[in-house]
Order: sequence, then structure tokens, then C-alpha cells
Amino acid sequence: MLFGVTMSKPIVVGTWAFSSKPVLIAGNKLATGDGSCVDAVKCGINVVEEDAGYGDYFVGRGGPRNKDGYLEQDAAIMDGCNLDFGAVTGLQGVSKAISVATDVMNYSEHSMLTGGGTTAFAVQRGHDIEAQLIQATPVSPPGGDGQGSDTLGVIALSNGNICAGVTTSGKRNKCAGRVGDSALPGCGLYADNQGGAACCSGDGDQILKYCPSFHTVYLMKQGSSAQVACDQVIKDIQRRLGKKRMFEFALIAVDMKGNVGAATSVPSYTDPKTGVTYEGFPYTVYTGGDHGVETRVQSCDQLLTNV
Repeated sequence: MLFGVTMSKPIVVGTWAFSSKPVLIAGNKLATGDGSCVDAVKCGINVVEEDAGYGDYFVGRGGPRNKDGYLEQDAAIMDGCNLDFGAVTGLQGVSKAISVATDVMNYSEHSMLTGGGTTAFAVQRGHDIEAQLIQATPVSPPGGDGQGSDTLGVIALSNGNICAGVTTSGKRNKCAGRVGDSALPGCGLYADNQGGAACCSGDGDQILKYCPSFHTVYLMKQGSSAQVACDQVIKDIQRRLGKKRMFEFALIAVDMKGNVGAATSVPSYTDPKTGVTYEGFPYTVYTGGDHGVETRVQSCDQLLTNV
């Protein structure tokens, strides 16, 4: 078992290169003793959700609308200490979806709320409803969903506790009410102090079929390192697909020893804002001190061999 380990410094990991800012904020909060892993993950993700400039990454107030012109956000958070979980889907009118999900975890008798019930709960909890976020806007022309459906996932490990959180506005021009993998436990995220935590990003309609986050944590719970678990999970998906083309998939994981792992089917990724092209799946890791945050790139080579 890989639980009960106290880390000398926090470990924070985020999906895609644009996660560097939330990862740094979360890492610094933990390094200074300013709150729990849940607090750190929530505050880090909030920074992205609040900035419309991150809309290019399908996250937060600037994210793409559904086919009816409405912004519907999904978010979830899970505390590995006791498996507490909170999620919202189809949330309208509130930019900080991860904060509402955290309130669901802490203050609701339920673990997941959706649609109008989510917005009503947010109001009850004191979240402001913004008119521009609840009104429909002109629908953008249909386009490829492919790269750009970049769910932000953040994992934080500190003092023997681990937490995972995700937020997304989902696919551009999705059907109203569509929910992908992001907010579903075991699919888009999972955290358990007896193994570690994992987050996914990519084609949510396909990812949710395989419960890869739970599978990854289960393997770590059995003794696999984060990287070995990630490799095994993506290879298992490829085996199940057989001759079918692998869908867009990216996975990050942290085990309770602080080892970081990643796996992907993405051969290359061009950041829509910076124009930088990565030969694989870019993700970020908090390193602390003067180094701050490091961007790592996971290739899909492991998907092509030893299957």
C-alpha cells in the first residue's frame, strides 16, 4: 500500500500547459500552510475560471457555448481523505464552477447537482448570478472539437492527503444538457489516500466508458507507481478498442509517494493562445522554490508498443 506517506513538500500537477498558473497558486498555498489540498485546488482553478482569456481552452467564463448559445459548465472535486465528492453539471450564471462543486461536497446532502437545481443551490450558497453568463449569445460556426476541449484538471498532494479537481465548459456546440466525463467520479477524476489521484481530459463521451481515473488509482492502490498505472490504463483502453482509432485522451496521476505519471493518445498539441506546439501532451508540475512550475510533455510512444 502507498498510503500514510507524509511529503516534505507539496506536489501539484495540472492538465495541459495552460495549467501553470493554477498549479503555481495551489502549490504556493500548500507550501506556506495556507489551507488544505481542497482549498488549494479550488483557489488555483478559480483563477482560470474567472479569466475570460482562458476561454480558448474551453474553461470558465470565456468558454464555448452549447448549440443554443448558453454557457453550461461542469466541475467536480474529490477529497482523498474520506472520498468526499461534489460535482455540478450544466451550471449556468456562475463563473466559479469548482467553488459551487466544493459547496455541494461540503454543504449538500447530495454529491452531484445538475441544471437549474445547480444554479438554485449556488444562489442559496451566496454565489452571484451574472446576467452575461446566463444569457444566450450567437452560436459560433460548427467546427472540430478535437484539440481545444481542454478540461482543466488539478491534483494536489500535501501532508499525506490528496485531492483532485476538474472544471470545463465542454465541447463547443454541444447539445444542451450534455455531460462528459469531467464531473463524473472515476471517469474525469478520482482521489483516494490509499492510492493516489488521477484526472483525465479529451473526448469525454468516450472517456467515461472506461472509468480511467478510478482504474489508475486502483492500480496505484495495488502498488503500481503513477507512471506504470497510467501506462497500463491507456494500453488497456487501446486493447478494448482493437482496430478502432484511439480517441483523444490525456491522463495525469500522482501516487502517495509523490511520483507523477501521465499517458496520452495525443501525438502533438498546439496551444491555441501561445501558438507553441508540443510533441505530445503538455502538463505542468509544481516544483517549488525558484523553479516554480515545470512543463513536461508526455509522448504517445507508449501507446504504440508492447500492446
